[in-house]
Amino acid sequence: MRRLLLITLTIFNLLVLSLRAEESALIQKLRAAGIDSLRSFSINSERYGEAVEIFLKQDIDHSKPGLGHFYQRLILRHRGFDKPMVMVTEGYAAGYALWADYDEEIAGMLDANLIVAEHRYFGKSVPKPLDWKQLTLANATADLHAVNQLFRKIYPGPWLSTGISKGGQTTIYYRYFYPDDVVASVPYVAPLNFSVADKRVYHFKDTVADASCRSHLQALQTDLLQRRDVFLPMFADSALKRNLTFNKVGGVEKAFEYNVLEYGFAFWQWYAGGCSKLPEPGSDKHQVFNTFIESTGYDFFADQSIEVFQPFFYQALTEMGFYSYETKAFGQALKLVTNPNFNHTLPAGVKVRYSPRLSKKVNRWLRREGNNFLYVYGGYDAWSATAVNPGDKTNALKLVLPGGSHVTRLANFDEETRRRAVETLKGWIGE
Repeated sequence: MRRLLLITLTIFNLLVLSLRAEESALIQKLRAAGIDSLRSFSINSERYGEAVEIFLKQDIDHSKPGLGHFYQRLILRHRGFDKPMVMVTEGYAAGYALWADYDEEIAGMLDANLIVAEHRYFGKSVPKPLDWKQLTLANATADLHAVNQLFRKIYPGPWLSTGISKGGQTTIYYRYFYPDDVVASVPYVAPLNFSVADKRVYHFKDTVADASCRSHLQALQTDLLQRRDVFLPMFADSALKRNLTFNKVGGVEKAFEYNVLEYGFAFWQWYAGGCSKLPEPGSDKHQVFNTFIESTGYDFFADQSIEVFQPFFYQALTEMGFYSYETKAFGQALKLVTNPNFNHTLPAGVKVRYSPRLSKKVNRWLRREGNNFLYVYGGYDAWSATAVNPGDKTNALKLVLPGGSHVTRLANFDEETRRRAVETLKGWIGE
């Protein structure tokens, strides 16, 4: 019996060794670094040689490791051990990085490796049980620091961080907490808010584009509210077909009013169709309604959407800040929304208090010490209202695309601007 057991164990060990011998150099290095939860997946790329989905053990509270842990999803695309590493500091879930054709433009421009770090509390990176008090920027950036410290043993070249929107905010905060982790940062369309109702958004909406377009948009919002007997049923019926409910915000009629207010922000954020495509107030109901929905969608105030994006709202209402809406211009046309806020998005029973302290400290640091930052914004994007102002004491480069929206990327700029941006990044990483 003992002899049979020894033979079985020997065969098993030989099989394990054989399988390990067939593993790529990347997988072997990852395992040697202590990463066991991983899987390779197929991609359509001639530039990257391999792609791996990884689940990395992280402390729930990095200042108190004994409180437990969760697993953060990372998605790695391997170009070469001697190449730079671009880390996407995602602000939300990162499942898109599993798409076979996915790539990131900075990684492509620098012929770099790419690792996408899913944000804690989103996607597959959710602690159980869920303790909202641990969803802090200190902990989220400590997650990224742990990724950096582990993976730079495999990729010792220069590291850059980048992110879009909330991911861009994460890039900024990450650099503040860990200034030596990366040599350069590229936040795209990233706001730096100082309030849960940052008044710079109001100034932006009073000055963006031209007065005729701004007045036209406000008149359409008023039309939607005044003809609510027409548009509210259209909104409610379409939402019902999509299985959307609005209990958290206070019912479908209140959600409709909020959505009309959101139109004044979302139109500029996405700039869908542009000013020239806005219909006349009082015109065909389908034309007015479809233009409205093209900017706002149906689900921003829906229970189903709030459930998915609750970590975002929690962070906005505690540390990251947000925006609100001015209502005076609509007078009696608003019946239910008198004091607009986003408190309805918070988890049941969770009370928070916003503090601007961290964002203001980060702002001072960026203006004094924020070197090697490339900021990218769209000139018409409502989020550019609270864009970073890097000042003149650092070498930071800020690019604003005239008329650009929240989907502005380096690829949208002219060839000379793109060339200057890439050359600047190469200089910062020593190429």
